[in-house]
Amino acid sequence: LRPVAMIRAKTAEITVSDLSMRVPEPPGCDEIAQLARTSNKTLARLEAAVEQQRQFASVVSHELRSPVAGLHTQLEEALLYPTDVDPMKTITTALSTTERLQAIIDDLLVLARIRSAPPAAPEPIDLGALITEEVATRVHGTPVRTHTTGRVTVLGNKIQLIGVLNNLLVNAQRHADTSVEVTTTRTSDHAVITVTDDGPGIAPHDRERVFEPFIRLEDGRRRDPGGSGLGLAISRAVITAHHGTIEIEDSPRGARFVIRLPLIP
Repeated sequence: LRPVAMIRAKTAEITVSDLSMRVPEPPGCDEIAQLARTSNKTLARLEAAVEQQRQFASVVSHELRSPVAGLHTQLEEALLYPTDVDPMKTITTALSTTERLQAIIDDLLVLARIRSAPPAAPEPIDLGALITEEVATRVHGTPVRTHTTGRVTVLGNKIQLIGVLNNLLVNAQRHADTSVEVTTTRTSDHAVITVTDDGPGIAPHDRERVFEPFIRLEDGRRRDPGGSGLGLAISRAVITAHHGTIEIEDSPRGARFVIRLPLIP
């Protein structure tokens, strides 16, 4: 049992502040060796998750600090120089800032729930019907064309998938020049949804960055200055929770978002 004692001693040294340590792995393939290897794999996953949380907290703090500091400065000036500051302008600007803060906080709560909450019981969803219904509600903005190929059914959370589709459609209509196209197809084991616009597109080196929280390209900030920068991060979290993928692929023109979800066996 000496290897067990060594594993126990090393485990006792590991703390949340330093998850880089690993337990000693004895040679061989017996139960103790398998336990050590499994423990190290678990520690590696835990270290990656904690590091991700730290980075996310740092990014959130940075994104919230700027609007809060701006709001504080506006209100402080109104108090220090009441005769020089237009109170209505200050209140209007402060209200706009608080609305942006509220949007960021609401999206952060959604993202946190998707990542940490236990998944709801999935239900069969016909993606073709879901897309048709969602597109039919979009009576304003750039026209959206749909192309579906029969019944394509997946298991999932309907509200969450509608949220992803709505986010992609809003983005596509915002950047499109004349039209947006949504298609559903199927491979041997996956449903494939594509949302394509005919706008300026997204450069290859930015196609992964836009899924990170608070990453907003210059064109996106210009077209939607009040956005939170969390829409695509939430969309990827939802699709990942559904055991699928969402990527930006090459297109002759504009941006082409591609979602792949497992079909019901």
